[in-house]
Parts: sequence; C-alpha cells; structure tokens
Amino acid sequence: MNHLKGILEELVNSSKNIEDNTNIRSQISHSGKVFTYGLGRSGLVLQMFAMRLAQLGFNSHAVGEVTSTAINSQDLLILASGSGNTAQVKIVASEAKKAGASVFLITSNEKSEIGKIADEKVLIHSKSKYSNDNHLTNQPMGSLFEQILMLYLDSLVMDIMKKENIYESDMMDNHANLE
Repeated sequence: MNHLKGILEELVNSSKNIEDNTNIRSQISHSGKVFTYGLGRSGLVLQMFAMRLAQLGFNSHAVGEVTSTAINSQDLLILASGSGNTAQVKIVASEAKKAGASVFLITSNEKSEIGKIADEKVLIHSKSKYSNDNHLTNQPMGSLFEQILMLYLDSLVMDIMKKENIYESDMMDNHANLE
C-alpha cells in the first residue's frame, strides 16, 4: 500500500493537464448511436463507459460485441489508445470515417496516427506502454493513462447527467436486472 499515495499524486498531476472538451458532451447527446473501442485495459474502460451511457439512456455499443450494430453518419465513435498508433484501433477509426461517423480519440500521444484520422481528441498527459518516459509516472506501462481515462469518462458521465437532468434513479431504471 506504500505506492498508493504516489499513484494518487500522479492522478492529480495528470488530471490538471486535461483540456475540457465540452464538444464531446454535445456530440454524445446528439448522436444517433455512440460506439466505443479500445484494446486491452483501455478497451475495458471504454466498455464500462458504454455501459454507463446505456444507463444514461443513450444508444451505446462496445465495438466487437455481438449486439453491436452498424455505424453511420449520424453516429459517434469514441476511441482510446495511449500510444495513438495501435493498428487495430486505427483500422476501426478508418472504417468509421468511411461510414461518415464522427471519431473522437483519447490518447497520450499528441502526434499519433489515429489522431490524424480523428475529428477531435483529448490528450491525457501520461505515458503509453511503449514509452520509457518515467518523469510522469512510476507506474508500469500504460497504468496512469488507463486510470485517468476511467476518471475522465466518469467525470464526463457526471457532466452529462447535470446537463441532461438525468438522475441516478433514472439510470437505475436502465440498469441490468438480469444479474
């Protein structure tokens, strides 16, 4: 547990540098469907976010799930890639653009390949699993990115709740009841 304080300090420091992107809230609210995609731990965080969006009442899908539908020009794809260069994520971004969808990227790499495809992006100051830059974190690989990603998306949920006047009781109405 002696590392917990250091991790919390890293989270606070990293969170100070995230630019507020109010446009993503509007895009989520006005999109026909919202798709999320990422690989590994980032992908798991995006699956949790898709779940929260569904509980908020949005038509949301985690790409690759068997119930995911086709994406089109009315839709939004939210991606996460610490490196911003993950080949499979780049392919999904390109396919979404071909379908006319909007693409939003969350990354730690300002000059990423996927960032060139995305319509918008949010930069999280951390390191990717491929970086040897330890001045931002003592944690291994992409841990800081994945942690901040979850906190950023949870704060986005709270922003949407406030803006759309959605209450926790409303979310519970959409919560899975076959558990």
